[in-house]
Amino acid sequence: MLHAQTRLSHPDGVRAMAQFAADHSEYIFGGPDGPWDMPLSLGRLRVHRDGDGLAVLADGVNPIGLSYIKLIFVDHIREYLAQEVEFQWQGDGQTEGLPPFFRQATVTASRRVTPAVQRVTLAVPDLQALPMDELHVRLLLPLRNRRADLPPVWPVLTASGALSFPKDDDALMVRVYTIRTVDLARGQLEIDFVLHQTDADSAANWAASCRPGDVAGLLGPGGGPLPAAPHLLLLGDETALPAIARILESVPDSTRCDTIIEVDGPEDEQTLARPVEWLHRRGAEPGTTDLLAQALARRQPVEGMYVWAGCEFSAFRALRRHVRSDWKLPRNRHMITAYWRRGLGGEIAEEPHHTPPS
Repeated sequence: MLHAQTRLSHPDGVRAMAQFAADHSEYIFGGPDGPWDMPLSLGRLRVHRDGDGLAVLADGVNPIGLSYIKLIFVDHIREYLAQEVEFQWQGDGQTEGLPPFFRQATVTASRRVTPAVQRVTLAVPDLQALPMDELHVRLLLPLRNRRADLPPVWPVLTASGALSFPKDDDALMVRVYTIRTVDLARGQLEIDFVLHQTDADSAANWAASCRPGDVAGLLGPGGGPLPAAPHLLLLGDETALPAIARILESVPDSTRCDTIIEVDGPEDEQTLARPVEWLHRRGAEPGTTDLLAQALARRQPVEGMYVWAGCEFSAFRALRRHVRSDWKLPRNRHMITAYWRRGLGGEIAEEPHHTPPS
């Protein structure tokens, strides 16, 4: 186990940490005055009041885990303080340079799996060192107007433990995508991209035009583990289909899985490991229907059920409202996420902080 420690001296530090803990109560234990404890599979974050500030202890099972723990703390505290406070860490771990959870990946293949989905295969060096039980990676792509003969500039860790991204001509497009398949023996993973028409820089446009030898940056994986419960209710549209497929392939045979997926039509369906109830938009624009919300409303919660959903922002709000207000499921029994938002080129740009990994 690796260890590092730092201290935060800020008049609003306790308030910021308490808000961080309240907003992520499924991960962080502790009341409004602390102490706070966030145990994860990759490490542990412990924070307690120390005079007029906060004492922070970060543990990691390896350099990747320690970097994750430090990054999670720094990014969230900066967000809640609305200020880029600096930290000085003592102890183990990397201080600056490319993060240990970064990889430059190379395209080896790209193919169309349905009319609206492109699957890209990436060769990833030292893939086995990454926490591949996590669902998502952050995909880093140079913008289209950048000179093709210049190598990409990738983000680096700062001395505070945060990520510093390149700007101006070296700026990157950052998007979150689900890992569809992993082949550790070959050092490859696959990512599915839902295609949509846009003239703007988008990961979908990159996926449709990429060729073997093209490079992309990967940060992660992270964003949470595969859900585990005796009864799973899985809902989503095309953007969540890779995650749902991976969940269905990973759960034990004893797990009951009720799966509902919205696509445009039968030609967009895929063969998955368990039966699926397919909902068809039949030409309606993605993100404009309430098919998923209607399907959820026809059901009732049962003991031991865990609800997992990924969809467009409007559907996300409807599903989360129903699960929390009507079904009154506690936070530890559901994970509902907005995978994209209409009007943003079919994508949601990555936010500065990281969702805690498992």
